[in-house]
Amino acid sequence: MHRILSLALIALFTLTLGCTAIGDFGEEAGDQIAIREPYPLAFHTSFYSQGISDITFILHNSGTDDRFIRASAWYDEFSSKTITTVEIPPDETIELDVMIVLNEEKVRALTTTTLFNLAWVVEEWDGDSFVIIEEGTAPIEVYPMDTMVWEISDGEGGKIDTTDYIAVFVTPQAPAVRELLVASKEYVDPAYDPMYETLGLSRTLAGYQFGDLPEEAWYIHTGLHAKAVYNALKYTYDVRYLDMTASFGSLGYVQRVNTPEESLRSTSANCVDGSVLFASALEAMGIHSYIVLTPTHSYMAWKHDPSPAIAPGYDNPGGLPLLTPDDLTALETTMIGDFSFGEAVAYADEQLRKDWDLFNDFENPDAHEYRLIDIGYAREEGIYPLR
Repeated sequence: MHRILSLALIALFTLTLGCTAIGDFGEEAGDQIAIREPYPLAFHTSFYSQGISDITFILHNSGTDDRFIRASAWYDEFSSKTITTVEIPPDETIELDVMIVLNEEKVRALTTTTLFNLAWVVEEWDGDSFVIIEEGTAPIEVYPMDTMVWEISDGEGGKIDTTDYIAVFVTPQAPAVRELLVASKEYVDPAYDPMYETLGLSRTLAGYQFGDLPEEAWYIHTGLHAKAVYNALKYTYDVRYLDMTASFGSLGYVQRVNTPEESLRSTSANCVDGSVLFASALEAMGIHSYIVLTPTHSYMAWKHDPSPAIAPGYDNPGGLPLLTPDDLTALETTMIGDFSFGEAVAYADEQLRKDWDLFNDFENPDAHEYRLIDIGYAREEGIYPLR
C-alpha cells in the first residue's frame, strides 16, 4: 500500500489508529478492549476484506485451565450481532478481532456525520453456562458513505495516510458506468479519429484484450479508448466542471465525493469526481488507471500497455519494473466541457511530469501530499469498490 504496508495499517487500526482503550475488565489481569474511531462507512467493505476489526478484545489466561470466552459486538440499529467464541490456553494472551457486518440499506441512507452506539458483551464459561464478565457501549463517530477520509489521527499527534482508499469510489461495475461505455462505443468511429479505422476498432472497446501490439501502438490504442469516453462525456452527457468540493485540511481531511452515477446524473463534476468517474470507465475496460492527488487538485492517468509495473511510493516485494511518466498518459478531467481530448491530455501530461518526482520524495515536507494512486494495486490490497 502507498507509503505504508497494508498489514501495518491493519495493526494500527486495530490497536492504535483512532482507537479508544476501554481499559481492564474481569478478574484476569490484562483483559482489555480497544475500538476504532472515527469510522468512514465508505471503507467498510474494504476494512472487512482486509481484516480490520471494529473492536478488539485482548484476553489473557493467567490460570491453569483453559478459558472459554464468548464475545459479542454490534451497532445498535445498524447491524446484527456478531458473536465469536474462543478458547485460551493457560498463560497465553490473544487478541480477538471482531468485525461487524453493517445493515447496508440503513448505512447508505445516512447523509450526515452520525454517532453509532457500539455495544459489546464478553462472557466466560463457568462450567455450566456463560457468565457476563464485561459489557458496555461507546459512541462512534461515523462518516456517511459519500465521504472520503484522506487521513486519520494515529492517536499520538501524528497522521496516517488513507489516500489509497479513494479507490473505493472508483466503481467499474456500476450500471451508470456500463451505460457510459455503451454510449462511448458510438464514438469509436473514424468520424472522430481516423486512427480507429487504422487500428481496426469499430464500435468496440476491447481494452488490453485487443491482442499483441507494438509499444507505440499500445499508446495510441488505449488513448483511443479514453478518447471515446471523453467524447461521450462531452457530447452525450454534456459533463461540465463544477467546484462542489467540501473538504477540510490542505489535501482535505474529509471530502464529499460524487459517485459516477451522481456525476453523470448531475452532468457536473469537480476534479476528484471527474477523476473517479474516468478511472471507473477505464477500469471497467480493464485498463490500468491511476488517480493523481496534489494539495489542491486531482487528475487521472492510465497505463498504455498491460505489462506489470509498480508506481512510485509502493512496496515492491516482487521486484516489478518501476513505472515512469513515459508509461502513462494523463488527463485533466475538468477540461471535458470546453476543450478537446488532445488539449486535456497535453495539459495533464505536462503536469504529471512536473509532479512525478514528488510522488516518492519522502524527505521533502512540501511533497508529502502528492500521490499517484494505483487503482489496480489498491484492489490487490483489498480496497474494493463501494458497489
